[in-house]
Parts: sequence; C-alpha cells; structure tokens
Amino acid sequence: MNIYFILFLRFVHIFAGVLWVGSAILYFFYVEPTVRSLGPAGGKFMFEFVEKRRYPIFMTAVSFLTILSGIPLFWMISGGFKLSWMKSGPGLGFTIGSILPLIAFLMGVLLLSPRGKRMGELGKEIGESGGTPRPEQADEMHKLEKEFAQFERVEFIILSISLIAMATARYWYF
Repeated sequence: MNIYFILFLRFVHIFAGVLWVGSAILYFFYVEPTVRSLGPAGGKFMFEFVEKRRYPIFMTAVSFLTILSGIPLFWMISGGFKLSWMKSGPGLGFTIGSILPLIAFLMGVLLLSPRGKRMGELGKEIGESGGTPRPEQADEMHKLEKEFAQFERVEFIILSISLIAMATARYWYF
C-alpha cells in the first residue's frame, strides 16, 4: 500500500476518532447534565443543538469516517485479517478496539437516532400546541429520554474501552 495513502488513512482515522469519542465525552459529562438542569429551557437548547447545529449528522459522519478509514488499516496491520495475528497481544488489543466502535456505531444508528428523532418530533408537537405537554406526550417523552440516556451510557463505555484498547494495543505483550 502507498505510504501516503496509509498516512492519509491514519490521519482521517485518528482525527475522526478523536472527534467521535471527544464529542461523546463532552456530551455525556457536560451537555446532558446541563440540559437536565435547565428544565424546560433544556428542550430549546437541544432543539438548537440537534436541529440547527446538526449534532446527530456530525456524530454519524465522524463515526462513519473513523470506521471507514479503520477497516483498511486493520486489514493491513493484521496481514489480511489473519487470526494468528488477532490472537497476539497487540492483535487482541486492536481487534477489541475495532469491534467495539462497530457496536457503538450500530447502537447510534439503530437505537439512539430513532429515539432522538422521535424526541425532536414530540418536542415540536408540544411547542406547536402551546408548550405544555399532554400527559401521554409527557409519558412518551420521559420514556424516550430514559431509554436514550441508557443507550448513551452504554455507548460511552464502549467507546471509552475502545479508545483505551487502541491507544495501548501495541504494548499488549502476553
């Protein structure tokens, strides 16, 4: 493989991965607690954050770029996905660090995104009807927020483990 192409892939992979994990950390530790503490004003912030600033699109793009650039890098370092390399210390570290983000990406696309979209639609409905939710709307929003937070925490843990595995894999000698 051309060294310039490998360097390009590494740059994209590392830069997009930093944006993905860093944004997840920022969201988990700062945005979510702030939105909760703002009460009703938190909904307005989230509307701006999601609809106008396009946070979900950003997260999808950087996660996709991380994975897309990581696949050929993994193929190259593993000698074509050789099981013998994947069972070595560094191979195990990179394999764990590669599989977990795939799970996190699928969680984002299949579990978080639909709930986030529905929360946005529901928030819009509530806003258009005067700002006070009907009981069934409030119940649905509470359920969606709870599920979203649970999946978000799992995704945060998965991404953190992946980050640690990727950063330390070359030192796994056993």
